[in-house]
Amino acid sequence: MLTDMIVEEEFELKDEEPWYGKQDLEHDLHLAAQLGKTLLDRNHELEQGLQQMFSTNQEQLQEIEYLTKQVDLLRQMNDQHAKVYEQLDVAARDLEQGNHRLILDNRVAQQRINCLTETINSLETHMEDLQTQVEELRTAQSDRSRRELAEQRHNLGAQSVSCLKELYDLQKDKCVCACMCPAAVQLNLVPTNR
Repeated sequence: MLTDMIVEEEFELKDEEPWYGKQDLEHDLHLAAQLGKTLLDRNHELEQGLQQMFSTNQEQLQEIEYLTKQVDLLRQMNDQHAKVYEQLDVAARDLEQGNHRLILDNRVAQQRINCLTETINSLETHMEDLQTQVEELRTAQSDRSRRELAEQRHNLGAQSVSCLKELYDLQKDKCVCACMCPAAVQLNLVPTNR
């Protein structure tokens, strides 16, 4: 505070005396005007630069926003591709397992086919043997039937001959009896030929 008072007193004393010259004042005013003009020009340039920087900043912000959206879109597409690749990987694994199962099933089926082929071949051989046996049995049966038929015919022939002989003998006996016993014929004891 004491210093302020001393400075004020000195200033008051100087106010009474002119401390500047008119020429200095004009020169200072001229310098101030030039400085003001320069500062205005500079201020105007700075405002234009600031405006340009602001426009550039806005463009960059829009570009950043656009690029951010693009990055988000690419990230989503990348995620979708990753999911698709994951699904394809799972599908490929399933197909590989299915293919492996089919290969095993094919081997089992091939073994079964081979086994069935052997069984069919064996059955065909057995069937041929059975057909041969059937033919042999038919031939034997046919031969036996012919023999039996021949024997039956022979037996029938023998029986027929025997029956005919008996009939003949019986007829002969009748004739003899009829000749000897006319009364028996009358009584119908001896059958007559009609």
